[in-house]
Amino acid sequence: MRILKPEVAKARKEKILRWVVQQYVETRRPVGSQQIASSALPDVSSATIRNIMAELEEEGYLYQPHTSGGRIPTDKAYRYYVDYLANVQKMAARERERIEEAYDSRVSEVDNMLVQTSRLLARLSGAAGFVYTSNVQDQRVQRLDFIPLAPGMILAVLVTESGAVRHWPVRTGYVIAPSRLRVLSRFINEEVSGRTLAEARRILWQHVNSGHREIADMADLSTKVLKDMERPQTDNELYVEGIGRLLENTTEEDYEDLKQMMRVVEERERFSSLLSEKMTDMEKSNQKMNVSIGSENEMKELKNLSIVSTACRVGDKTVGMIGIIGPKHMEYTRVMSLVNFIGGLLESSMQHWTALPQLGEEDDYE
Repeated sequence: MRILKPEVAKARKEKILRWVVQQYVETRRPVGSQQIASSALPDVSSATIRNIMAELEEEGYLYQPHTSGGRIPTDKAYRYYVDYLANVQKMAARERERIEEAYDSRVSEVDNMLVQTSRLLARLSGAAGFVYTSNVQDQRVQRLDFIPLAPGMILAVLVTESGAVRHWPVRTGYVIAPSRLRVLSRFINEEVSGRTLAEARRILWQHVNSGHREIADMADLSTKVLKDMERPQTDNELYVEGIGRLLENTTEEDYEDLKQMMRVVEERERFSSLLSEKMTDMEKSNQKMNVSIGSENEMKELKNLSIVSTACRVGDKTVGMIGIIGPKHMEYTRVMSLVNFIGGLLESSMQHWTALPQLGEEDDYE
């Protein structure tokens, strides 16, 4: 009997495992040795393949739902497959360009940037897309700027020292001269730069109530901005789109698990807490991409789903994360590339707002 070199035997076993995972992802049906012999390894006998599959089952990579049937991947098999893909797969340049064009067309309105990102993830993946941003309440203010959008409409842009960016439109109902906005922005930044958001609000309220001359003629705008800054950010930290898409690819036996997962997302607090912990762990380990498969997720409601996520960084600070929630049999090659690429687009958008010149540094707003 011919004895294979250890490295050859190992390569053959891994090839069979990858083929089983890929075939199951495509067909959702158990894979038998005869299929592998006829399609993947025609020069290897069915008996040899059965022995290898039995070894993979003993090692926890495969399991057999029925004694006489084929085998399907376990969480351990998906983990191997994901780690393998992370090293060898790249998204085609043509598809990257198409996604970039789609992204650019959907985030032209800055106040819709995060919700449009989650929506695009969901549409392109056929699963659920999410965007999670860190809470700015306890962070220190780098600056607060005002940008004219249209007559009677101002965009307030808050940037923290950690790189988080929060922006929102403010309706004034009247036109404010760009020169006055520059004066207001300069005054506010001199007063609040380097302070926590809570301290910044307290100082600005004092100036508004005292009728300080730099704020007096724009007290209405200042009051509206302060009230917006005080609004709890919890509802704005997590954006999820496409939950209904998961139902389309759900088997009857997984339906109850998916319903529980949907309740978790609807509650938001639990899911936000999970993502916050995941983001912290990724930052500590300097990890950019994370894939948690089935039972690797800490919440039992997610045991039949996988989460593919990437950290979004501005400079050396992690300010948020985006990702896709989908079935364990998702097409990991495409999903990982998709999340990584769109994460880069979102980072570029965030970098743009962080690098935005303060009003008064240029006169393009006149």
